[in-house]
Amino acid sequence: MKKNEFLFGAFPLVSLLAAGLEVANAHHAASGLYDRDGSITVSGRIESVFWRNPHVRFTLSVPNEDGSEQRWEIEAGSVNSLERMSVTEEVLTPGGFVEVTGLPGREGEPIAYARSIVSADGELVSMFFTLSALDEHYELERTAVAADAAAATDIFRVWVPVSVPNTGAGLIDFPLTASARAARAAWDPANDPALNCEPPGMPAAMDNPYPIEFEDRDEIIVLRLEEWDGVRTIYMQADAANAAREPSPMGYSVGRWDGENLVVETTDISYPYFDDLGTRQSESIRLTERFDLDPDNGVLNWAGEIVDAETFTEPVVLEIEWRYIPGNARKTFNCAVQPGD
Repeated sequence: MKKNEFLFGAFPLVSLLAAGLEVANAHHAASGLYDRDGSITVSGRIESVFWRNPHVRFTLSVPNEDGSEQRWEIEAGSVNSLERMSVTEEVLTPGGFVEVTGLPGREGEPIAYARSIVSADGELVSMFFTLSALDEHYELERTAVAADAAAATDIFRVWVPVSVPNTGAGLIDFPLTASARAARAAWDPANDPALNCEPPGMPAAMDNPYPIEFEDRDEIIVLRLEEWDGVRTIYMQADAANAAREPSPMGYSVGRWDGENLVVETTDISYPYFDDLGTRQSESIRLTERFDLDPDNGVLNWAGEIVDAETFTEPVVLEIEWRYIPGNARKTFNCAVQPGD
């Protein structure tokens, strides 16, 4: 029996796994603002730097041919992801000259999403976080802690991502209803709640390239997400769950054990968006999650089936893979809105 048939029954599913994709941390309106198929290089003097989550931003004063200057707004990865790649704030010193290569604005605006910068002394610094690049970093850690690496005997630990669906990148053709496609087409990226540091709800909250951590609290399981400092509560006792039931962005989650694997049903999700592209989801959305543990290899696989007849013409399954790497921890996210936004 196939995995999806075992979990969800033998009906059509759209299964979406990002393994093999160059998954970039370019959430939060990046897909709507920037041309992913384009490339642009600009050089100029750094005027200001905003080194905070969800995305680092800096401004450049770029000289024009007539001697005037144009102000460019540059966006890059999050502080957390850049720091994991050993990139610090010192690479962006106000007054310094840099060359930026990245994704151009869709409408020709003086904006760019930085893939890399070249400093005045010629140093090339990657500013474009990818899971594959992070995996190289983790490989060094795996080698360093190999002697202490133990099997993942349960899920109650920190897990680091290997693959995510990246639903907000516009790379996946979801089976959307006509009304959902219309809502996406009318979406203005400037309305992305993330720009105001408003964290996403379920299921979008799970689609992120940062570590997660499970905590055992007897009657409940607390799932902590590094991105947005998110917290999910999974009730393992029906009585406690029913007493706490009310709509919320993270929804109302009830779990049960299937051997060493965790199955979670989530309803009552009040968050209105499925992704970062304005795809609306309804209040009737239902999410069935399965966290399958491979203890010998230190792998945790997640499959989340989404049923929402107002958004999708058929059930959709998103998949994520995490690894257990001893010594890793969640970082705080501490999102902040840039002054003037």
